[in-house]
Amino acid sequence: MPPLAFKPDSSFFEKIALGAVGSRHVAHDLERLGHQIVELERGAMDTKLWKDVKRKRVRIPDLVCKVCGLRVESRAKKEAELSMSHSFSAHERAWDFSMVDTDIVAFPVCTKDKDQGKEWCIGRLNGQTSYWHERNRIQWQPQGKVNYIRVGQFKAVPHDNASTKGVTEGSETSIVWKSRFSRRNGFVEAVSGQKITITRACDGHRHTQAVPPEMKIVVDRGDQVALNQIIASRVRPETDNHLCCSQELTDCQLLQLLSSRERTQRFTGVKLARLRLRRSDSLIRSIASLEGDQKEDVYIRLEAAAYLVAICHMRAQDLFIPYLKHCDEQIQLEAVISLGEAGTQECVRILSTILNDAERPYFARSAAAWSLSRINDYKSCQCLVQAFGDMNPNLREEALEGIVSLHSDAVPSLLSGLQEADPAIAVGCAEALRQHGALPADAIDALTEQLVRENPSKWAVWLAGHLPRECLAGAVADLQGTGPELHYAITVLWSFAES
Repeated sequence: MPPLAFKPDSSFFEKIALGAVGSRHVAHDLERLGHQIVELERGAMDTKLWKDVKRKRVRIPDLVCKVCGLRVESRAKKEAELSMSHSFSAHERAWDFSMVDTDIVAFPVCTKDKDQGKEWCIGRLNGQTSYWHERNRIQWQPQGKVNYIRVGQFKAVPHDNASTKGVTEGSETSIVWKSRFSRRNGFVEAVSGQKITITRACDGHRHTQAVPPEMKIVVDRGDQVALNQIIASRVRPETDNHLCCSQELTDCQLLQLLSSRERTQRFTGVKLARLRLRRSDSLIRSIASLEGDQKEDVYIRLEAAAYLVAICHMRAQDLFIPYLKHCDEQIQLEAVISLGEAGTQECVRILSTILNDAERPYFARSAAAWSLSRINDYKSCQCLVQAFGDMNPNLREEALEGIVSLHSDAVPSLLSGLQEADPAIAVGCAEALRQHGALPADAIDALTEQLVRENPSKWAVWLAGHLPRECLAGAVADLQGTGPELHYAITVLWSFAES
C-alpha cells in the first residue's frame, strides 16, 4: 500500500455501515433457505468501533449458519459487480485469505436512499480555535438479488482486471470478474446466441442485452429473474437449491474443524460448539487444549475460554483474568468482548466491575457497556442504568446507546430508574425511554401510576411530555381534575415536541 494511504474517518465509517447493512441483509436472505445465520466475525453486522485500540482479529468470513456450518463472506456493493479488495504482495490481505473452497462470497447491493443522503455542516471560530462539524445521514437500502458464489469458483477462474482505488478508499487494489446483471425484475423471454431478452414484470417492456463470448449465460428461457441477478458470467453463481441448509453438523464434523490446520476453521469449530450447546467429552478436551495452548492464536483461545465458561460452567474469573491483565490492550479489549459472548451471571459481575472502575482505560469500560447490552438480561440492564450516573459523559452515552438497543427488554429497569435519587440516572432513563418511542401497554400503565402519585418524578413528567400524545392522551386527560398543573405541564411539552 502506498504511504499515507488511509481512509478518512467519514469514508471508513461509510464502508463499515455499508458492510453491516449488507451482512444483515444476507443473513435475512439466507433464512428463507433454512439457515440460522449468526456473526462469525465479531462485529460483522454492527458498526461498533474502538478507535483508540484497534481490535485484534482473525480474518474470517463474516457469517456462519449455526445449523450446517456454511460460512459466508459478505461483500456489500453500491452497484452490481463481482469485485473484491486484494493485495498481490501481502498474503494476509489477499481476497481469499482464511477462506476455503466451500465458503460462499455473497454480493448484496445497497444503495443510498435519495431523500436521506443530505449533508450539512457548521463552522465556528473562537479566538484562534476553529471548529468544523459535518454530518452525513445515509439510509442504506438493499436492492434486488443477492448473488452467491463459492470461493472455489473464483479460484478456478482468473480475474479479468485489477485497478487501484483512490486515496479515500485506502489506495487498495480491486480485482474484478466481469459479469452481466439483470437491470429489472421480470422473466427471460429469449436466449439467442449471446443475447438475452428480459421482459420487465411491471409493464411488459422488453430489453435485450448482448453478452461477450467469454461469458457463459446462466439463465434459461422462462426463468424468473430479479434486479441485480447475474445472468451471465465467467464464474457460476449458486442456485437456491444448492444453497439450502443441509443436515446439522455432527460432533465428528466439529472435531474435524477443531483439528484443522486452518486457524479460521478451528475458530469456527469452537464458536459452533458453543452456539449449538455441544459438550461431549471429546469436544471439551479438544477445546480446552486449544485454550491452554500458548502458541494458539489469542482470538481462538478467547473463543475457547468463552465456550468453557458458557457450556462447561468453568469459572470466568480463572480463565479471563490473565487476558484482562495482559499488557496488550488489544487482548484486553477482546477479553471484555468474549466475556459478553460467554454471558453467564459471573461474566455480568466481572463486566459490571470493569464498567464501574474509573481507573480502567476508557476502551475497556466502553467495551464492558457494549458487552452488557449484548447479554440482555435484568442484571445487565441494571448495570447499564447505574452507568448513567458515571462522571464520564462518553461512558454515559455508551450506556444509553447500549440500553436503547435492548428495546422492550430494558423498559422495566428504565421505568424504575425514573425514581432514582441520582438525577443523572433518572435523566438517562427518561432519555432512553424517549428514544424507545411507543411503549407497550403495561409500560404506559406503569408510567401513568407514577404520574398520579402525590409527588411524581419530574423526569416521569418530562418523559410523558415527549412520548407520542396518543400513548397517554386518556391518562393525561384524567389529570385535569386531580392534577391540573401536571396536566398543563404535559400538554405544553406536547405542544413544543410537536411544533
